[in-house]
Amino acid sequence: MSLQRPPRDLADHYDRLAPDYDRLHRRWLRHAGGEAQAALEAMVRALATSKSDLLDAGCGTGALARALIAEGMSAAGMTLLDPSDAMLARCVDIPAAKVKGRLESLPFDDETFDIVTCAWALETVPDPNVALMELCRVVRRGGVLCLAFCADMPVSGLADRLMRRALLWRGTGQLLSREHVIHAISSLGEFEVRSVPSRGPAATLLARRMAEIGVASISS
Repeated sequence: MSLQRPPRDLADHYDRLAPDYDRLHRRWLRHAGGEAQAALEAMVRALATSKSDLLDAGCGTGALARALIAEGMSAAGMTLLDPSDAMLARCVDIPAAKVKGRLESLPFDDETFDIVTCAWALETVPDPNVALMELCRVVRRGGVLCLAFCADMPVSGLADRLMRRALLWRGTGQLLSREHVIHAISSLGEFEVRSVPSRGPAATLLARRMAEIGVASISS
């Protein structure tokens, strides 16, 4: 699924990276992941209601949560999860539940959340397949999983090529195959997966868990 494995000790790595993370992440969004990020935020705004329970898995410094709150979404139903204490410490201003945990072993019961977001975190874990199973597990029937990740997509521009190389050399992640991610989710048999087009080495997916068990479909 990937071209390179992420760091061995993920939490320690991001504890060290936390002071510079926002600056580096803004650069990534400006040059490569901005369209994918905007698509994910638009999906969540369109789907969320005042009663939605939302999990931001791999929340980092809380940038996505702040963006959603700025657009009018309540923090009351939000849960922010990250393996890094330093990252969670930077979310102190967000009035949402904060949980230390890893994508591969989410500390929540089955079907806990209406909306699960995972932006730029899936590609950082050693086993994305296990993480995907966990993310899907905690989505309620009729709920959605919204993903944005660094993708092994064809690139042509110099900026895209440089960002792709920087991602691999910095060791902060890996490039995932969009098709493999779609297959991993759809193989669970309960999700309809839609790919949202975006440029650069990034991908956005919307996976809706069916209200009734049946055969899911894939569209792109």
